[in-house]
Amino acid sequence: MPTFVGTIKNNQIILTSRVRVPGAQEPEGHYRSLLDTGAQRTMISPRVISDVQLQPTGDGKIIPASGETIDTLEFRIRIDIPIQSGIALPGGKTMPNVVHMGKELDAFELPYQPSGYDVLLGLDFVSLFHLTIYGNQFILSN
Repeated sequence: MPTFVGTIKNNQIILTSRVRVPGAQEPEGHYRSLLDTGAQRTMISPRVISDVQLQPTGDGKIIPASGETIDTLEFRIRIDIPIQSGIALPGGKTMPNVVHMGKELDAFELPYQPSGYDVLLGLDFVSLFHLTIYGNQFILSN
Protein backbone atom coordinates (compact mmCIF):
# COMPACT_ATOMS: atom_id res chain seq x y z
CA MET A 1 0.00 0.00 0.00
CA PRO A 2 1.49 3.40 -0.95
CA THR A 3 2.27 5.45 2.17
CA PHE A 4 3.80 8.64 3.46
CA VAL A 5 5.29 8.48 6.95
CA GLY A 6 6.35 11.54 8.89
CA THR A 7 7.09 12.80 12.36
CA ILE A 8 4.87 15.18 14.31
CA LYS A 9 6.96 18.06 15.65
CA ASN A 10 5.67 20.78 17.97
CA ASN A 11 2.17 19.30 17.61
CA GLN A 12 2.21 19.99 13.86
CA ILE A 13 2.10 17.69 10.87
CA ILE A 14 4.39 19.27 8.25
CA LEU A 15 5.13 17.70 4.87
CA THR A 16 6.15 18.86 1.40
CA SER A 17 3.53 19.25 -1.29
CA ARG A 18 3.76 20.10 -4.97
CA VAL A 19 1.42 22.81 -6.29
CA ARG A 20 0.67 23.71 -9.91
CA VAL A 21 -2.07 24.80 -12.27
CA PRO A 22 -4.22 21.76 -13.21
CA GLY A 23 -2.99 20.19 -16.46
CA ALA A 24 0.19 22.28 -16.57
CA GLN A 25 3.67 20.97 -15.90
CA GLU A 26 5.29 24.37 -15.31
CA PRO A 27 5.56 26.41 -13.28
CA GLU A 28 5.21 24.29 -10.19
CA GLY A 29 6.56 24.66 -6.71
CA HIS A 30 7.32 22.50 -3.72
CA TYR A 31 6.15 23.95 -0.43
CA ARG A 32 6.11 23.23 3.28
CA SER A 33 2.54 22.22 4.06
CA LEU A 34 0.66 22.02 7.34
CA LEU A 35 -1.88 19.21 7.55
CA ASP A 36 -4.83 20.68 9.49
CA THR A 37 -7.64 18.26 10.35
CA GLY A 38 -9.63 21.21 11.74
CA ALA A 39 -9.73 23.03 8.41
CA GLN A 40 -12.46 22.18 5.92
CA ARG A 41 -10.70 23.72 2.94
CA THR A 42 -7.14 23.84 1.63
CA MET A 43 -5.54 27.30 1.65
CA ILE A 44 -2.43 28.67 -0.03
CA SER A 45 -0.15 31.57 0.83
CA PRO A 46 0.47 34.68 -1.29
CA ARG A 47 3.95 33.23 -2.03
CA VAL A 48 2.44 30.14 -3.71
CA ILE A 49 0.08 32.29 -5.76
CA SER A 50 2.98 34.42 -7.00
CA ASP A 51 5.46 31.56 -7.60
CA VAL A 52 3.04 29.33 -9.50
CA GLN A 53 1.46 32.31 -11.31
CA LEU A 54 -2.07 31.38 -10.28
CA GLN A 55 -5.06 33.37 -11.46
CA PRO A 56 -8.15 33.68 -9.24
CA THR A 57 -11.24 31.76 -10.30
CA GLY A 58 -13.61 33.41 -7.85
CA ASP A 59 -14.19 34.95 -4.46
CA GLY A 60 -14.75 33.23 -1.17
CA LYS A 61 -15.20 33.75 2.52
CA ILE A 62 -13.38 32.06 5.36
CA ILE A 63 -14.27 32.00 9.02
CA PRO A 64 -11.18 31.47 11.19
CA ALA A 65 -11.28 30.53 14.88
CA SER A 66 -11.88 34.19 15.78
CA GLY A 67 -15.30 33.91 14.11
CA GLU A 68 -14.79 37.04 12.01
CA THR A 69 -15.58 36.47 8.32
CA ILE A 70 -12.70 37.32 5.94
CA ASP A 71 -13.12 37.86 2.19
CA THR A 72 -10.52 36.01 0.11
CA LEU A 73 -9.79 34.82 -3.42
CA GLU A 74 -10.29 31.29 -4.71
CA PHE A 75 -7.86 29.43 -7.01
CA ARG A 76 -8.07 26.12 -8.88
CA ILE A 77 -4.91 24.11 -8.19
CA ARG A 78 -3.43 20.63 -8.49
CA ILE A 79 -1.75 19.56 -5.25
CA ASP A 80 0.25 16.36 -4.74
CA ILE A 81 2.33 14.81 -1.98
CA PRO A 82 5.07 12.17 -2.34
CA ILE A 83 3.78 8.68 -1.58
CA GLN A 84 6.20 5.76 -1.39
CA SER A 85 5.27 2.34 -2.69
CA GLY A 86 7.34 -0.73 -3.39
CA ILE A 87 8.18 -2.28 -6.72
CA ALA A 88 8.45 -6.05 -6.45
CA LEU A 89 11.81 -7.43 -7.55
CA PRO A 90 12.82 -11.04 -8.21
CA GLY A 91 13.74 -12.89 -5.03
CA GLY A 92 11.06 -11.20 -2.93
CA LYS A 93 12.86 -7.89 -2.52
CA THR A 94 11.22 -4.54 -3.09
CA MET A 95 12.63 -1.31 -4.42
CA PRO A 96 11.12 1.93 -3.15
CA ASN A 97 9.27 3.98 -5.71
CA VAL A 98 8.10 7.52 -4.99
CA VAL A 99 5.04 8.78 -6.83
CA HIS A 100 3.09 11.96 -6.32
CA MET A 101 -0.58 11.55 -5.46
CA GLY A 102 -3.21 14.19 -4.95
CA LYS A 103 -6.06 15.96 -6.64
CA GLU A 104 -7.38 19.10 -8.26
CA LEU A 105 -9.30 21.32 -5.90
CA ASP A 106 -10.39 24.87 -5.21
CA ALA A 107 -8.18 26.53 -2.60
CA PHE A 108 -8.57 29.83 -0.82
CA GLU A 109 -5.81 32.39 -0.37
CA LEU A 110 -4.53 32.68 3.19
CA PRO A 111 -5.09 36.26 4.40
CA TYR A 112 -1.46 36.39 5.62
CA GLN A 113 1.95 34.85 4.87
CA PRO A 114 2.64 32.18 7.55
CA SER A 115 6.25 31.86 8.70
CA GLY A 116 6.40 28.05 8.93
CA TYR A 117 4.44 26.84 5.90
CA ASP A 118 2.88 27.94 2.60
CA VAL A 119 0.03 25.45 2.17
CA LEU A 120 -2.63 24.53 4.71
CA LEU A 121 -3.98 21.11 3.74
CA GLY A 122 -7.63 20.91 4.77
CA LEU A 123 -10.02 17.97 4.90
CA ASP A 124 -10.92 18.47 1.23
CA PHE A 125 -7.39 17.18 0.47
CA VAL A 126 -6.76 14.92 3.47
CA SER A 127 -9.99 12.95 2.81
CA LEU A 128 -8.22 11.47 -0.22
CA PHE A 129 -6.02 9.46 2.17
CA HIS A 130 -6.28 7.31 5.26
CA LEU A 131 -4.62 9.21 8.13
CA THR A 132 -3.14 7.37 11.10
CA ILE A 133 -1.61 9.22 14.05
CA TYR A 134 0.35 7.18 16.54
CA GLY A 135 2.60 8.71 19.17
CA ASN A 136 4.75 11.29 17.40
CA GLN A 137 4.28 9.82 13.92
CA PHE A 138 1.68 10.13 11.21
CA ILE A 139 0.99 7.88 8.24
CA LEU A 140 -0.91 8.87 5.12
CA SER A 141 -1.85 5.88 3.01
CA ASN A 142 -3.88 5.40 -0.11
